Amino acid sequence: MNLLRLCDWEKGDESSTRHDPTGKFVPLKQITHDVDDLGDQIAACIAPGGEDYENPNAGLYDAAWYLVTEMANNVHQHSRGIGFVAAQTTLSDGFVRIAIADCGLGIPASLAGAGFSWAQDIPDEDAIEQALVARVSSKGQPSNEGVGLTLSARIVELMGGAMLIASGGGTVIRGCDSSLTKGKFPDGLRYPGTLVALNFRRSEASGFGCKLHKARELENLLRRCSNSVTFQP
Repeated sequence: MNLLRLCDWEKGDESSTRHDPTGKFVPLKQITHDVDDLGDQIAACIAPGGEDYENPNAGLYDAAWYLVTEMANNVHQHSRGIGFVAAQTTLSDGFVRIAIADCGLGIPASLAGAGFSWAQDIPDEDAIEQALVARVSSKGQPSNEGVGLTLSARIVELMGGAMLIASGGGTVIRGCDSSLTKGKFPDGLRYPGTLVALNFRRSEASGFGCKLHKARELENLLRRCSNSVTFQP
């Protein structure tokens, strides 16, 4: 998946044959500042032709693009480190798989540095759980921050998938039934940055706009109109 090449570990000619990734997978890529273009590249592989609104793959394209760009933007905005992304789709089981990892601060350290008093002494897996709560962000709690990971996890769930988040010494798995499984790395091991690995069913990505709206509704992120309008004859 391009790991050796990105790390400059390859010496001389490759001893193996590379598979054609077209329509199957996106080799490991470094996350650049052109996040939208990165989202386009990965979505085009997972959902060929989906950039056309009337194409049957349009919903799948939008789902992949949304998840990749949200997670990639998190790397830029919160991790303070370099990030990488890879993706794969398999028709045999009907799943899309996306993984994003960075070598930044990690979620527990980011939240502790944001001034949350509760984040100072809680286990890493509890900090990851709190990062899934809407508007909890390493930048504090401005109204427009801290919803990307929340909505992404909820959308994955609505598409019959699951999300794994590993950071520091903790792990959290968000299942397709809203279940949350927390754990620790064995033997005191730690991952200093953040790893997000997710999967979802291709068949559940149609009508992505409706799923995004539903996710916002479930997380109480829809704006409520406070003023009523009365039309007079």
